[in-house]
Amino acid sequence: MKLSDYLKEDRIHVADAFKDTSSFYHAFASLLKERNVIHNIKTVQRLFIKRESIQSTGIGGGAAAPHIFSNEFSKFAIFVSLIQKGLDFKSPDGRDVFLVFLIMSDDRDVGLHLKTLAHISRLVSGTDLIDAARKTSTAGELLQLILEKEKRI
Repeated sequence: MKLSDYLKEDRIHVADAFKDTSSFYHAFASLLKERNVIHNIKTVQRLFIKRESIQSTGIGGGAAAPHIFSNEFSKFAIFVSLIQKGLDFKSPDGRDVFLVFLIMSDDRDVGLHLKTLAHISRLVSGTDLIDAARKTSTAGELLQLILEKEKRI
């Protein structure tokens, strides 16, 4: 599994701040609709919020990996969001989250879904990705950084 197979610049989102995870998920679902990835903003927002209510998707170290299954997605998709001022995802380590890897697929992609979560965990824990990402300001810069760090794991 390689993020480089799925990430392109138009799948990277850079934002300043959000009030809470609900507002983040609303903005993200709106972005997906705007980019013609989904049809129903409320369905996708509700699925992310429901997933977050079960257990935090914060993986520690300043990263989160929310993941959902929905028929809204015709194929496996990964988006990344950089939240420059951080957001409380109630992560196990208590740190704010700055980099969010959003994984979405229909039920047919369970194996790839799990491999992606493991890969992201290795990327975050095995590199200085989060600190370096916080110094970027554009989608292009962040994409290049992620691809560079991915080569090191």
